[in-house]
Parts: sequence; C-alpha cells; structure tokens
Amino acid sequence: MKQNFYDVTRLASDYFPDSTARNARRRFLHLLTSEKDLWQRLNEMHFKPYQRSFTPRQYELIIDILGRPERYDNDFTLWDS
Repeated sequence: MKQNFYDVTRLASDYFPDSTARNARRRFLHLLTSEKDLWQRLNEMHFKPYQRSFTPRQYELIIDILGRPERYDNDFTLWDS
C-alpha cells in the first residue's frame, strides 16, 4: 500500500548523504528556501519548515525542480511512518 507522505529528513539525507540527519535537514531546508520559485510554490501548497513529511504533490514538485538525489531510494512507499 502506498503511503501518502514522504519523510523530510530521509529525503534530506538522500540529498546530503555525508551529513548527519539533523545537518542534512538543515542544509536541505536552506536549499529549498534558496530556490525562490520552489519555495514560493511550496508555500502555496501550505508547506511549513517544521513539517516532518511532504505531501505527494510537494514531493513531486521538489523532485521536478531539484532532480533526484544521487543516493536515491527508489521505493519511497516502504518508508516507515
């Protein structure tokens, strides 16, 4: 069964695999805010920096704009909640 959320910290760790989970999340949120168009569109989708997970639409927007991370978990549907 496909889950309807995507963990922010886990995705951040995929973009920044050499960082700790906490630092990866901080760096990832900085990356999101530095991409002005992406950040504006995420805000329109009601994303808040303290969220623990992305909605499917928010996740797809990020992947469309930033591309897939180098270390990419192909099966996001198996993420623990």
